[in-house]
Amino acid sequence: MKNVWYSNSAEMNSSDTVHQILMYGNLQEIKSLKETLGEKKVKELFLSHPKKVYTAPALNFIKNFVLQIPTQIDEQKYLKSTPRNIR
Repeated sequence: MKNVWYSNSAEMNSSDTVHQILMYGNLQEIKSLKETLGEKKVKELFLSHPKKVYTAPALNFIKNFVLQIPTQIDEQKYLKSTPRNIR
């Protein structure tokens, strides 16, 4: 697995790493992530630790096709184009 942009090593169980690979990785890297962690763990980290790094088309692709999440999610927690919550 390649390094993430902010570190010389990638902690595979980190939600940051999962989101970086899902958003910026190619299909082979996403496949490798799912094989390494398991699809259940990737979904768990994606849903329990949202990160505002996604564009709307990328979020739609990741949610519906890569992770096959059938339920609605709060897209404002994932889309980088939405204002952050400062409460």
